[in-house]
Amino acid sequence: MEKAERDRILSSMSQEESDAYRKILQEIRAEAKALPGEQIARRKQALAPRLAGLQGNVRLALTATTARDETGPKEGDIPPDFNLKRMGSEEKVRLSSFKGKRPVALIFGSYT
Repeated sequence: MEKAERDRILSSMSQEESDAYRKILQEIRAEAKALPGEQIARRKQALAPRLAGLQGNVRLALTATTARDETGPKEGDIPPDFNLKRMGSEEKVRLSSFKGKRPVALIFGSYT
């Protein structure tokens, strides 16, 4: 499901649907912490029985959230190497230069 479609579903939900969606997500996250295995797989396992009884936007939104969570890197994946320019300088830093030295936190955001 495309991001625009997922956003449309989430924005068209009634307050009651939105509350139900949030409640189920909280339950799934709490339940998944107690299950063994990888986080996304645990969430899918916790979600599956709940989807059976759901209809409409809540089901679509939960399915879309699960699909979104499956995109991108997984815990333990090695990130691709890349360069970033240091702020206030022309110097570039390569991610791989930190390997085995110290933890690296990458924070991405939009300031628009």
